[in-house]
Amino acid sequence: MDNSDLLERQVGAWGVPLGAARLDLLSAYAEMLATYDRANVIGTKDLDRIWADHIIDSLSCLLFEPLAGDLRLADVGSGGGLPGIPVKIAKPDLRTTLIESTGKKSRFLDHVAASLSLKGLTVVNARVEELAHSPDHRAAYDVTTTRAVAHLAVVVEYCVPLLKVGGHAIAMKAAIKDAELAEGGRAAEMLGARISRRIPVPFVPEIGARERQLVIVEKLSETHPRYPRKPGTPTKSPLGAR
Repeated sequence: MDNSDLLERQVGAWGVPLGAARLDLLSAYAEMLATYDRANVIGTKDLDRIWADHIIDSLSCLLFEPLAGDLRLADVGSGGGLPGIPVKIAKPDLRTTLIESTGKKSRFLDHVAASLSLKGLTVVNARVEELAHSPDHRAAYDVTTTRAVAHLAVVVEYCVPLLKVGGHAIAMKAAIKDAELAEGGRAAEMLGARISRRIPVPFVPEIGARERQLVIVEKLSETHPRYPRKPGTPTKSPLGAR
């Protein structure tokens, strides 16, 4: 089974048909990740791993069913564009902003957006702790996504200030300990939000056994203007810690 067949089998099992045009775009993106030589954007050039560990994994965000239509999405700490670019390709109506603080990675994201002619995709080279205080971005998004960014309490402080009231943060997680979940829940409360659900991610046998879940955080009220705190502080002193 080749990689595109594997992807079709997996997303079909999730109830998310893609079609040939979107599969072609995902294939082109995978090739860019494997061949880009100006920066190490994801830590591997192995095409099989890129498909299974990164692109297919990113598309698990689509298990959160409200992630569709003309919504505004921010992918926080986008890195090589994961999960933001696969999600944008699968759901082209999403107005997507990729937030990445590292210049080399941001330039790669610009390269992908231009090469694949992804309309409605914006790349912002900035620290999210600063960007979330900008009127153009604060309380401006319906959905945020994060993948392998930080502990849950830190992710919550990064993402909730970007969300509109009623919006949702999707935190992609592998195993998560009760202590991290509890700390994230306390942080969410401080920011006017709550952990609303956890969605387990099932994989087809060809992918193999993996522990993956989506932790969904719902914003209930406006976030105090002091948050997020200055760059570096959320990781050094997470909200909700005891």
